[in-house]
Amino acid sequence: MRFAVVRAVAVLAFSATSAAFQTVSGQASRGGYIAPYAGYLVHGAWYDGPIGTNLTAASAPVVGAQIGVPIAKGVSLTGNLAYSSGDLEVGLPILGGVRVGTNKTWMYDAAIELGGLTGKQQTGIAPFVQGGVGGITNDISNSLLDTRSTNLAYIAGVGVDVRMTRSIALRLQARDYIGRFDSQEAVGFKVDGNLAHNWALSAGVKLAF
Repeated sequence: MRFAVVRAVAVLAFSATSAAFQTVSGQASRGGYIAPYAGYLVHGAWYDGPIGTNLTAASAPVVGAQIGVPIAKGVSLTGNLAYSSGDLEVGLPILGGVRVGTNKTWMYDAAIELGGLTGKQQTGIAPFVQGGVGGITNDISNSLLDTRSTNLAYIAGVGVDVRMTRSIALRLQARDYIGRFDSQEAVGFKVDGNLAHNWALSAGVKLAF
């Protein structure tokens, strides 16, 4: 069921992307956008151990892109894809994070966006909020294993658009990817972990069409 939901989200995000390009080609409506961005991904702890220890992916740079298609005034359907690569760490008291491998993270989702700058004629600053559902895929490697885990994630985001030209705006945003690491897929048995909050803090360019 989990994989069916994640696949459905991926299809929805792809559909949003296709619809946006069809909009560009047909000039049927205005208000869509493409927004590449870069920033920093702060992972929440996957598992908490005894005496203050934990297991998590280390915070690392993140790059990605969003595409938005207007569905009503002030409302857009968005598709998002992001990638981050960093260390896998065991957190230890006093010593801090100790590297035990590498982790490559893919995040993808479809969401509803309320607010933000739309079209090419507006000026000024406009806040926005986002909410949706998606997936997180972690590719983990070290000297003992090479494995993958995919889990469902809920998305909540806030941000602001700052108009620079008629069709270009600066987009600042913070998105929270909320989900549990799936140990069943990664190592073959289930261990209940934390409901982790993974914050992607980014800045990018919003290109309106």
